[in-house]
Amino acid sequence: MRVSLAAAGTAGHIEPALALAHWLKSVEPDLECEFLGSSAALDSSLMQSSGFSLRPVTKAPFPRKISFSLLTWPVKFTQSLLQLSRYLSDTDLVVGFGGYVCAPTYIMARIKKIPILIHEANAKPGMANDLGRRLGAHLTIAFESTRTIAPTWESAELVGMPIRSAIKDLAKSGASDRSQIRSAKSAEWNFDEKRPIILVFGGSQGSRAINSVLAKILPETERVGIQIIHAVGKANALPARSKNYLPLHYIADMGEAMIAADLAITRGGAVTCAELGILRTYGVIVPLPIGNGEQLFNAKELVECGGATIIPESEFTARKLSEEFFTFIKAAQEYRSRVTGPAFTTSAHEKLGKIVLSTLKADKSR
Repeated sequence: MRVSLAAAGTAGHIEPALALAHWLKSVEPDLECEFLGSSAALDSSLMQSSGFSLRPVTKAPFPRKISFSLLTWPVKFTQSLLQLSRYLSDTDLVVGFGGYVCAPTYIMARIKKIPILIHEANAKPGMANDLGRRLGAHLTIAFESTRTIAPTWESAELVGMPIRSAIKDLAKSGASDRSQIRSAKSAEWNFDEKRPIILVFGGSQGSRAINSVLAKILPETERVGIQIIHAVGKANALPARSKNYLPLHYIADMGEAMIAADLAITRGGAVTCAELGILRTYGVIVPLPIGNGEQLFNAKELVECGGATIIPESEFTARKLSEEFFTFIKAAQEYRSRVTGPAFTTSAHEKLGKIVLSTLKADKSR
C-alpha cells in the first residue's frame, strides 16, 4: 500500500506531514510513504533529513490579483497535473496538508478515484484544502474553532496538530526538568537564568517587521536587564551580539528554547501556536497580515486559554513593546504557574494515522 502526502512551501505544511509519516512507518513498516512537494530549498532540506522520497511538482499557485502570472498559470497548472498523473498511478491514498501543491493533487486524485484525506492545520481553511472539501475529501482539523470560523467544515474530525517527536517528549517535562533546561540553555547563551529571557523568532524564514522593531528597543532592554535570544532568519543579516542579546540565524533546538524562555514573541503560524500551547510557553503573537488572515485565528485559541496576547503588525511598534514588556512577562509567569499540562493534544499524529490506516483498510476491502 502507498500513501502520497501533499505538503510544500512552509514548515507549517511539511512538519505535520512528516510527523504523520514517521508514525505510519513505525506501526506499518511495509507501508510506502512518499511526499509531493517542491524542489525548493526548504522542502528539500526537510526531506533530506527525513529519509522519505520527494517527488517535485511544478509550482502553480492561483494568482490572487491581476498580473502576468495569470497568463502563465494555465501552462504551469497543466504541467503539475501531468506530473501528478504519473506520480499517483500506484497511490492508494492522498493525504493533503495545504499549500499550492494540494490543489492539482486533489483534482488528479479525484480523476483517478483515489481517496483523499485532508488535515487543515490552520484555524481558517485555505483555498486548496477547501477545494479538496468540495471534491469529497475526508476532513480533519487541528483547531476546534475551525468549525465556527468555516461552517462548511462543521463535520470535520478534530485530531489536533501532528508535532515533532522532540516537542512531544518535552511536553512531558515537569517543573524540575523545565528548571534544568532553563539553567542549561542560560549557560549556553551566556545569560543569567534569574533574569527575564525573551525568545524572538518569525517563523522558519524570520520576520523583517519583528526584527526591525526589536532592533530599536535593544538599548532599553539591556538597561532594564531583559535578555533576548533572537532567531533573525537564515536570509537576514546577523546583528551584533551584546551582553543581553544573542542573535542567531536559526535555532535548532526550538523546543528547549521555548521552555527556557519566559515568553516568545513570534508570528502566528499554526505549528508555532500549537507548540507554544503544548509546551506551555506564553506567546506575544504578531500575525502575518497576508493570506486569508489564518494566523490571527490560530492565535485566538491560545488567547482563549490565557496563553497569548495578539498585537496586529500595524500596532507592533518599539513604543508599544517597550511599554508592555513587563506586563507580558508578568502574564507569562502567571500563565505558567496556573497551567500544568499542554493546552493542545500531543497525540494528533496517532489519531490522524489511525484514520489513514482505517481508510486504507476500508478502500482495500471494497
